[in-house]
Amino acid sequence: MSIQINVRPALAGSLVSTLVLLAACGGGGETTLSQASSSGTAASTALAQPMALTADTRMKWNPGHYVQLGAGASDDLVQRTFKEISAMPNVRGVQTRHVWRDLETDKGVYDFSEIDKDVAKAQAVGKRLFIMIGTKTFKAGSRALPDYMHTDEYSGGAYRIFIDAKDTTGTEATTGENIALYNANVRDRFIALTTALGQRYNGNNAFEGIIFNETSLGQSTVPMTSTQKADFFTNLAAVDAATRKAFPNTVVLQFINFPRAYMPGLVNSAINNGVALGGPDTFLNDSELEISAYPHYETAWGKVPLGPSVQAENYYTTYQDGPYAPPAVTDLYAFAKNRLHANYMFWSKTLTEPLMPYNNVLSMWKSASFPKDAAGGLSTTCPSTFTSCVPKL
Repeated sequence: MSIQINVRPALAGSLVSTLVLLAACGGGGETTLSQASSSGTAASTALAQPMALTADTRMKWNPGHYVQLGAGASDDLVQRTFKEISAMPNVRGVQTRHVWRDLETDKGVYDFSEIDKDVAKAQAVGKRLFIMIGTKTFKAGSRALPDYMHTDEYSGGAYRIFIDAKDTTGTEATTGENIALYNANVRDRFIALTTALGQRYNGNNAFEGIIFNETSLGQSTVPMTSTQKADFFTNLAAVDAATRKAFPNTVVLQFINFPRAYMPGLVNSAINNGVALGGPDTFLNDSELEISAYPHYETAWGKVPLGPSVQAENYYTTYQDGPYAPPAVTDLYAFAKNRLHANYMFWSKTLTEPLMPYNNVLSMWKSASFPKDAAGGLSTTCPSTFTSCVPKL
């Protein structure tokens, strides 16, 4: 399914203030989204103004445990995962990851066919779907941003980051990349993408939420200036707020971790705009996260949804780059529930021998002692920034 949308460029430097005004007046012109015809030809729609807020302020609210799959997960893997949890009442659904370049194949041309298939799989078994939009890659030579953005207009669209500085030479073939969000044109294109996603999925009851990846900038091969860093986080806050407008009935979740100096402002903006917060890691004894990220869960608790994730490394050690010392998955669950006040938990489907951690997660969910309510023991209290929370619209 391809969709083409032409977006009127925002005036330079005006978007953040525009978003504030929209929040105050609830405004925006009428927008429509025409799907491609059955022949496969992309339809063209003028999107002249930001999407108007719906009068319906109810939030789809299905907190609980979700299985997290990586970018490029095969249809078969997604299908098997949904089937695996279909008879488990205390597991809500699946989270898939989609790299921006795969969703926007050319400027204003969107391909959401993989998301459509995953939504259908969720509906078929009565479960729900989260998606993550990937704007950062760690694989050597990989790309996260669409090809059309590799120009000066978008500052190349992204900047290259070291994957492992001691083993790389700094060439593109040996580095990953992160979004050049300090560029206002990149910001505007990102908002155009999430607006199109909101128009398609906000009203779908199987679509539980959208997640943005970690805030860590990575180690740039060309050091970023202080202005670039400040602009990056100003623009990220704008993207979060605009996406929340595009998904007025759906959870929008920002993963946070580093740099420490920019987290308070981003978190404050998220709370003011009803944007959920989470993180890419649940480490039991990480001194850096205890300073830069975990205190913000306390700040946001009860105000917006909280959704930490358990990544592959979290199964093997208790702090970043720590020694092999696998914590019990029940300890990870208890930490996220009690320390991080989780409403949502995202568990990486990691199946590496000999630990096979995901099998341990499955055993925990199936155990007689694990809560059998739909949220799997996580908090279901409706956040105060939401008008009301409902299982479905």
